[in-house]
Amino acid sequence: MNFEDDILKGRYFPLKDRNRLKATMITLMVLLATLLFALDLYESFGKGYETMTMVEISMIIILSALYLLFPHIISLNLMITITLLVITLFLLFSLGIPDINPEFSLFWIAALPLPFFYFLGADKGMKWSLLLFTTLLLLAFAVRMEWVTLLYNSGLILQMAIGYIIIAYWLFLIEKERSVNANNLTTALAGQEVLFKEVHHRTKNNMQVMMGLLETQSFKIDDPHYKKMFQAHVERIKAMSLVHENLYKNERYEKVDMHKYLGELADNLQKFTSHTIITEIDFVYLDMKTSMNLGLIFNEAVSNAIEHAYSVGSGYIDASLTCIEQQCILRIKDYGRGFNLDKAYHTLGMTLIEDLSASLPNGSMEIKVSEGTEVKVYFNTQEERS
Repeated sequence: MNFEDDILKGRYFPLKDRNRLKATMITLMVLLATLLFALDLYESFGKGYETMTMVEISMIIILSALYLLFPHIISLNLMITITLLVITLFLLFSLGIPDINPEFSLFWIAALPLPFFYFLGADKGMKWSLLLFTTLLLLAFAVRMEWVTLLYNSGLILQMAIGYIIIAYWLFLIEKERSVNANNLTTALAGQEVLFKEVHHRTKNNMQVMMGLLETQSFKIDDPHYKKMFQAHVERIKAMSLVHENLYKNERYEKVDMHKYLGELADNLQKFTSHTIITEIDFVYLDMKTSMNLGLIFNEAVSNAIEHAYSVGSGYIDASLTCIEQQCILRIKDYGRGFNLDKAYHTLGMTLIEDLSASLPNGSMEIKVSEGTEVKVYFNTQEERS
């Protein structure tokens, strides 16, 4: 069981998201407050402090209910608001209970600005702090007029209020600066994302122009052998172009959706053959370099199977990408006549597959000729570090 994901309920929020951190922190705060109330309840009950015992039992029930209902029924913002309100009211209430240790209230009231500004931000945190500051001033005035009796005299409560608002203002300035820097960073990242997407879009368009020129030139060639060479180059450029198109359209401009990318490559190749290409691609995201090399390998291996596997009729070509943790296997399998490995390694297509396989992170290639031809490419999603 993962403590952050399960106990602190981080699994309900996206990774690397500020709301995930807020959710785990507020849940931890609730659990710690409940534990502290439970420990103090034992002491209050043992010493016969009936008023404090009832208050702490109520706090434990409220906080336990918040923990159980979050986040299915109670939202994150509501959870934060109720938790801060409950703890603040308890601390203010404890100022008038003579049975409680005076240092308890002084310490935790002084610490209140920290969760205020962390969970609520600069503006809302300052509003809550001003509200608490006003409440402390009113309490100091009420004690001065002898309307209420608290643990502290009016002078000490007034000093507490002044110290509190000074700490709150310091934290306000810090949170304001952090918020400005965070907004600037978000704006810069958004601009960078737009720039990257524009680069990918222009690169894709340039490759499409190259494909158009090659296809136009191939129309003027009568020799089937050279015509086929032109078409092979067009398909290779198409494989690279689809990477940039995927990055341009995808929300994650630095990673390629391999399920979509290899599926599009298979659909494109399916247009030029009567053989049936069957794909089984895991939902995995890879970096641009690995994706482009893998796409070229996929294109060459499937194209070889289309051209050489079956001498007559139609057949099947299986194409799969399987990833378990960081280890992946690309597999292209046909059920045709197979081919001569010694001769095949001298072709441009097989040379590309071999070279590109070696360029993948910890990549290697394996070819088997048994009931057809099977090409397997092994690689990791990340380069292993020694």
